[in-house]
Amino acid sequence: MVGALLVGAVAYADTLPPGGTFIDDDGNVHEGYIEAIAAAGITRGCNPPVDDEYCPARPVTRGEMAAFLVRTLGLPAGPPNRFVDTDTSLFRDDIDRIAAAGITLGCDPPTNERFCPDDPITRGQMAAFLVRAYGYTVTGGGDRFVDDNGSVFEGDIDRLAAAGVTLGCNPPVNDRFCPNDPVRRDEMASLLGRAEGLTPTIPPPRPVPTLDEVASGLTRPVFATAPAGDDRLFVVEKGGRVRIVAGGTVQATDFLDLSALVSTGSEQGLLGLAFHPDYATNGRFYVSYTNTAGDSRVVEYQVSADPDVADPGTARAIIGVDQPATNHNGGMITFDAGGALLFGLGDGGGSGDPNDRAQDPTDLHGSILRIGVDGDDFPSDPARNYTIPSDNPFVGSSAGADEVWAYGLRNPWRFSLDAETNQLFIGDVGQAHWEEVDVAPAGSGGLDYGWNTLEGTHCYQPSSGCSSAGTVLPVLEYSHADGCAITGGYVSRSDELPDLVGHYFYADWCAGVLHSFAFVDGKVTDQHRWDEFGSVGKVTSFGVDGQGRLLVLVDDGRVLRLTAR
Repeated sequence: MVGALLVGAVAYADTLPPGGTFIDDDGNVHEGYIEAIAAAGITRGCNPPVDDEYCPARPVTRGEMAAFLVRTLGLPAGPPNRFVDTDTSLFRDDIDRIAAAGITLGCDPPTNERFCPDDPITRGQMAAFLVRAYGYTVTGGGDRFVDDNGSVFEGDIDRLAAAGVTLGCNPPVNDRFCPNDPVRRDEMASLLGRAEGLTPTIPPPRPVPTLDEVASGLTRPVFATAPAGDDRLFVVEKGGRVRIVAGGTVQATDFLDLSALVSTGSEQGLLGLAFHPDYATNGRFYVSYTNTAGDSRVVEYQVSADPDVADPGTARAIIGVDQPATNHNGGMITFDAGGALLFGLGDGGGSGDPNDRAQDPTDLHGSILRIGVDGDDFPSDPARNYTIPSDNPFVGSSAGADEVWAYGLRNPWRFSLDAETNQLFIGDVGQAHWEEVDVAPAGSGGLDYGWNTLEGTHCYQPSSGCSSAGTVLPVLEYSHADGCAITGGYVSRSDELPDLVGHYFYADWCAGVLHSFAFVDGKVTDQHRWDEFGSVGKVTSFGVDGQGRLLVLVDDGRVLRLTAR
């Protein structure tokens, strides 16, 4: 007998994450043993380097089985190159170890100079491996199964059954063993788990995503946010008010009312809100709106002595941009990881960007601007109270304005930075046919997102024969057969929904259904249409609360939160 190093219970439900170690074995009859062998270090997963999947239905190869046994039994190294067909196998060392331990003889008797590492291991072969590994000798006094008569492994199968390692292959009758069937990875987990005396452990249930209503009765909410750790929500209404939601109730007193300063036609209004990274100590925050002349403004305010009320007398203009039209005003503002303020502006309006502003980085329209708010590079200009970050892409160049961080955008109504990777996700609203999501690596400025040469990945001006050279193409696009105007969102980083961590959420104004995807190694994966939530309504925006949970804002006055049930 080689002997086992691991005996007894090795995992308990309260030590496992909800849903367990792997995402693809929920509800599998062998899940308890899969968790047990994972906790024992026998398996790491099946999709390195992520290893969040186990691939329970996949057949186990003979090479993989060697690795599982070596990890289980802690076998020492054996003489190398026992077989002639394992030189290029990832499992060559493991195969040599089980050969030295007498667990395998080979796959081509009587010569047995080959191991056949890539062949699936059959249930009969597995029985022989385990009998040799654990030294089972008792046969149980007769034929245990009706379908192994004449099998070369019949004795091993009976010994395995007598040891309680196998129950059979056709529950609940279990009068058959299926000796010639390949062993699946989930079956292997149970066989090894029983052989090792491990306790099968079922993890706590995986949380189910749900949309809970946080507030209602608001008037055209277009954004919501909160300082980190704050239990309140600060909701921006298009008409000019910032409302506080506390304990599920919209407070009667406004945090800030700018109704008299804001134009509200078409796509105008109070459009953005961002708290300074040091808000807890300096009380400063920023709003983005179109003024009564229809021009875009970012203005700084400070909270008063009452934490639920801002001081309107502290207004300080940060930056202003004249607007030629009432649409494509953008308006999103947020701080990046370095403390600079990002400010999104549409192309100035008019169908198709008739003045080609978005393709001109010397023009602030059709761009995302990046400025500092803790200093003033323009002391003689009372309307410009900001600094130019030295690492902005066009600083000192006549090719673009100092403020411009990214350009070639039609209307980046909502964009966000992934709180973990600092990648910039942009939902750029399309013209006539295509909506898009763009993603920029952290710290990548000066990128051209293609509008109005391109709409999505398609030629717009000219309508054919255009070149996408030098532009950043969207990572995802969809046609107006599936919507009309994208509402960009956020990457979920909430611990409440671990399976959705790293997934970007977005919606469409017309479709009313949430969508998500993961962005891994530069590629969109795991796309999901959240029909589970039904039709949400006209989604105006997404937000993130003080605990990092996603918010969804609906034009009918509701604020919803993505949480776990």
